[in-house]
Amino acid sequence: MRARRATLLSLALSGCLLAFAGCARSSPTTRFYVLTPLAGVAGSDAVATVKTSLAVGVSRVVLPDYLDRPQIVTRLSPSELALSEFDRWASPLENEFRRVLGENLRAMIPSDQVVIFPWPQSSRVDYEVTVDVAEFEGRLGGNCSLVARWSIYGRERRAVLTAGSSSLSEPTKGGDYEAIAAAQSRLINALSREIAGALKAVAR
Repeated sequence: MRARRATLLSLALSGCLLAFAGCARSSPTTRFYVLTPLAGVAGSDAVATVKTSLAVGVSRVVLPDYLDRPQIVTRLSPSELALSEFDRWASPLENEFRRVLGENLRAMIPSDQVVIFPWPQSSRVDYEVTVDVAEFEGRLGGNCSLVARWSIYGRERRAVLTAGSSSLSEPTKGGDYEAIAAAQSRLINALSREIAGALKAVAR
């Protein structure tokens, strides 16, 4: 009787181990993504010809609360969103947005004096850029959109020198999350171009 129980217990344990092994093999792998400044933007942009002494700080970038999460958010319908548990941003999306905007502006103005908040107290900032994002997501296999309002302040944020609203759309050119990240990078590039043009105008 004891031998039979031991045999049954051994079979049960073996079955559990096989089941766990099967689950381990089939578990999805989490993928991590970053936003990227577009390569070659400096050479292709009309304003990127001579280095300037323009000192710019990219400070506040505010995203909607529903985007304040590591999962990549996609749009299913006007009232429904999807969060991908296994496709995530490598760092907070707000930080990614601010970093890429700063790198694009550094190439488009162009200037080596573009700093990202928080910047050292010793940094001299002539113009400060803030961005309030209302929408920044897309559909798998469809379009991504960016709706934002941006402002450019004078030194020490004493006055708004100019402000604008941007409503941009970009096809994903693919049906996966890598295509979503690439399209969102292109959207920030387009927004950067608008802000760079406004910076050039107020600095004249």
